[in-house]
Amino acid sequence: MKSELFTNLYDITKCSVDGKNWYEISEIAALCCINNHYAPKDLDSVLQHYNKGHIVPVEYVLYKKV
Repeated sequence: MKSELFTNLYDITKCSVDGKNWYEISEIAALCCINNHYAPKDLDSVLQHYNKGHIVPVEYVLYKKV
């Protein structure tokens, strides 16, 4: 099930570990990672930032909308 989150590319987003090489993953996977990391913080402002196309760091991975 978890692997399906990362391989079913219906809604696409990008992730990177170095900020240079970006890989396509499913947006639901990115949103799950963002939510898990930022839930105890101000998640609404983080999601607004992400939805505007800005980079959102989650531990060692960066996420951005396509």
